[in-house]
Amino acid sequence: MRTLLHAPRSRRRSIAAVTLGALALIGSLLVATPASALNDTGTGGVFVPTTGRILDTKNNIGGYSTPMPAKTWRTVQVAGLAGLPDDGSVGAVSVVAMVADITTAGQLFGRPDADTKYTLMGIYGGEQQQNTSFSSVLAVGADGTIQVYAETSARLILDVQGYYTANTDGTAPGGFVPLNGKRVADTRSGTGLPQQQLTTGKSAVLQVTGTAGVPADASAVIVNLVAINSTSNVGFLTPYPTGAARPANSFNYAGGTTTTMQAQVQLSADGKITVYNANSTTDLAIDVQGYFTATGGSGAVFTPGSGRIFDTRATGNTILAGNETRAIDVAGQAGVPVMGSGINSVVLTLTANAANGSGWGRVWANGTSEPDTASLRYDNGTVRSNTITVPVGANGKINLHNIGNGATNFIIDVQGWYANPSAPSVVCPQPYSSDAVIITPDSTAVECTISASPATTSGERLVYAVDSEDVTQVDLSQSASITTTVAVELSRGTHSITAYRAYANGDGADETDYTFTVGDWSASALQGTPSADEVTDELPYLGVSLSEEYNFPTDATFAFTVSTDSAGAAVVWESGEQADQIAQTPGLPEGAYFWHAVVRGSNAQGATTTLTTPTFSFSTSAQAAGEDASGTAAADAGTYTADSPVESDPEDTAAPQPAMSTMRTTRYDPVPACSATADPNHKVDDSFPRRHWSGVVSGGHADLVCGTPGTRGMRHIWRPYPGHMDDWIRIANKYPMGLKPEELMVGALTTTYASPTNVSYRSENDSYTYLGILEIKDRKGHVVRIYTVNTAVGNGNWKVITAFPSNGRKP
Repeated sequence: MRTLLHAPRSRRRSIAAVTLGALALIGSLLVATPASALNDTGTGGVFVPTTGRILDTKNNIGGYSTPMPAKTWRTVQVAGLAGLPDDGSVGAVSVVAMVADITTAGQLFGRPDADTKYTLMGIYGGEQQQNTSFSSVLAVGADGTIQVYAETSARLILDVQGYYTANTDGTAPGGFVPLNGKRVADTRSGTGLPQQQLTTGKSAVLQVTGTAGVPADASAVIVNLVAINSTSNVGFLTPYPTGAARPANSFNYAGGTTTTMQAQVQLSADGKITVYNANSTTDLAIDVQGYFTATGGSGAVFTPGSGRIFDTRATGNTILAGNETRAIDVAGQAGVPVMGSGINSVVLTLTANAANGSGWGRVWANGTSEPDTASLRYDNGTVRSNTITVPVGANGKINLHNIGNGATNFIIDVQGWYANPSAPSVVCPQPYSSDAVIITPDSTAVECTISASPATTSGERLVYAVDSEDVTQVDLSQSASITTTVAVELSRGTHSITAYRAYANGDGADETDYTFTVGDWSASALQGTPSADEVTDELPYLGVSLSEEYNFPTDATFAFTVSTDSAGAAVVWESGEQADQIAQTPGLPEGAYFWHAVVRGSNAQGATTTLTTPTFSFSTSAQAAGEDASGTAAADAGTYTADSPVESDPEDTAAPQPAMSTMRTTRYDPVPACSATADPNHKVDDSFPRRHWSGVVSGGHADLVCGTPGTRGMRHIWRPYPGHMDDWIRIANKYPMGLKPEELMVGALTTTYASPTNVSYRSENDSYTYLGILEIKDRKGHVVRIYTVNTAVGNGNWKVITAFPSNGRKP
């Protein structure tokens, strides 16, 4: 049996004193904020739904068992509670605030810490001191806490609806897509729900996806719950994903009137939400304001903010007349980003100070059709507020319609904004367009232009590099786009210009990789591993690479031949043509061997080119590990495993990862040649969780992409000298363990990023290097060789740059 937040009670009828107090509100702390620098209060990212109670000042949840003292800040722990991680990855939290036991109406404010501006969360007690609920999004402090402040003494409950990551990387849901508002349910008309009131203890199930533009793969929605209560009893609603356990979250609605309340709700797998009703009987309408995508790779990311963008009582403004619609500037006002930055919607606290009758406030994007939604209900002689999420028009404005006969004062405060900034653009003059191949350049260098749109957060920078050389960082303008030029020397090989947006917390996103090639791969010499009489296991891997900074063409094929003579006459194995530049032989008894490979692919003119490697020599042995095999019993010879032990750290504890020898079913897509995609530079092979390292880098993910030889990804790892394909092949050939060289490398990345022994920052290329331990063990579990694994990850979009083993040593 669920315990109610409060006992059922009736709406009070004596309003004179409450009205006098309420009309004095909303001017006591906040004043109109002038247009100036960005007014963000923290970092934000993609939304991750979760629920749980983090504060109840009556029941000692959150560390307090007494009401909120008037005009006093209290600190509330957020990270590590209610499903929120405590690794520094939480940037902002979405909460439902419920204020009860109200003696005098007031305002509730929140902030991440004492050094940051506060945000108006909402007005409580404005409807005759009844229990009041509203949503709010607050930045989370570096210590994982928030601070809250009530103008009057009252009981405060905070329930979590979800959190926003402290960065934009990762695979968690999801980026936000705003909608201009659409009513999807109304029990009065039977729209979306049965045409009947919700009685106490009853629930309504609503199909959300497939309606109002919400796609089938949406992860969560922002809705406005409209409780139309004709009874005197107050009640509460609890929205949650259909089929899940009902959380404690509650939205209290007033008796004898209509209450509007925004909620962020996770969707069930089939796109439904359930709304539970208690304590009263009410009609229910639901308006959709937007949805969150299934993955963080699309949609807008959130930034918490503060500021007042509109107040009809301010000098130069006038009260909204009955049925008046007014256009209001939002973008570029009160610290909100300007248009052109990527901003597409804002989270606002909409307040009505009503003295001339009851009515509604409706807000939508300027320049679009007025929707059939309700943003805020107000009653005569009251102050009411609601959190709303609304898209901005192409001109940066929103519309506010006062749906009522009486003139009403409205105030609009900022809680944050959603933005989807475009990646920097890179333009080079012809013929040096992206992906072009220029056989003979017309000069020794070319100048290219990099442009970036205005900032959406404070401290945002443009970061760029040419051919992976020294990184340059430039502050982004908060009012206009910026442009800079770079010079690219036209030497033979593939050239790259990498540019991305970097944020004050060190995260990078919205990356552009621009590449073109001078010369042709077919003029580059071929290299091979093994070579120079190397000793391998009896099931060796053979690999081919180019000697210059080129990619093999996407249609390249490789045919390997092994023989027992240098002339290639005594053939013992042929692979046939294959797309992979690495091949494993089926088994070669101990002895001396020679091999070569034939590579075919299109050259820059589109003609098929055929190249043959030199002839390489090697020998096979059941004891390829040499002295490392000396302590292994004969029956165990040739069988090894790879393991990466976790070294604990008091500040950076991490769950142990499985040994690589057990990871043969890892999500792996063989892409060393990257031939099975039309977009090889960005094809993601795998995504690795990155561990938080105190004082160096926050946690997140690292994506392994195909990439280019000179920048990052699989091609950087597999590139010619000083690349590292040879290193991984040699380990696989020396210590047979049933893992392909690329599988061994992917396993090493997995454990090193998740459980590093150390993490360092490299300013010269704006990257982080994770160091891990790779142990080679024989069948008896004896460690025979230890390698240090170096795995670098670039700040821009957190892509893997390279990975290589070094310092192989005896234990």
